[in-house]
Amino acid sequence: MKWGTRAIALTAATVLGGAGFAGVADAAGPPVYSRYTVTGGTHIAKPNADLKLGPGQFDMYTLIGPYTFYGTITLPPVKVTRSVPGVGTVSGTITLGPGQADGSVFGGFSGSATWPVKVSDVRVDGAPYDVGAACGTAEPVTTELVPAGFVTGKGGRLNSTYTIGAFANCGSATALVNAAVPGPGNTLALDLTAA
Repeated sequence: MKWGTRAIALTAATVLGGAGFAGVADAAGPPVYSRYTVTGGTHIAKPNADLKLGPGQFDMYTLIGPYTFYGTITLPPVKVTRSVPGVGTVSGTITLGPGQADGSVFGGFSGSATWPVKVSDVRVDGAPYDVGAACGTAEPVTTELVPAGFVTGKGGRLNSTYTIGAFANCGSATALVNAAVPGPGNTLALDLTAA
């Protein structure tokens, strides 16, 4: 075997054997940090409410090699007021998140975020309705993040359709909150701008 052929064979064997090279699943160094400003909105189907979201922030960390990512999406609380038949005018503050996001950017973006959803400062016809400090969904909400022109490092839109599960720990208002908020067919649109 000629030296050139032998060198090529040795190199191939080294790569295939994993000696001296990081495997596809191994990160090549520390994660790459990206920060995005987040705005957008969500439509909550049961009360037919449109909520404006942001401005918030997405801190994203991408592992070079496996090209996976993880991070946190932080959004400010949102005030919502709706008329509930048989109850009256119900208002409250909804806090979505912080959302823990992860996924892949290999060959394109795919990911999801898991969000705790909390309700506070509930009022019925203007009168305070104590829900306590732990009123929120019994299980976190999961949103699949579907790219709509999103490019890692630049930004774009992420969309989702999601279900809100039952609320718990809302004291005597638990039934009221569950009558007004949970259900399927909710939509989310997040516009991310690289900061």
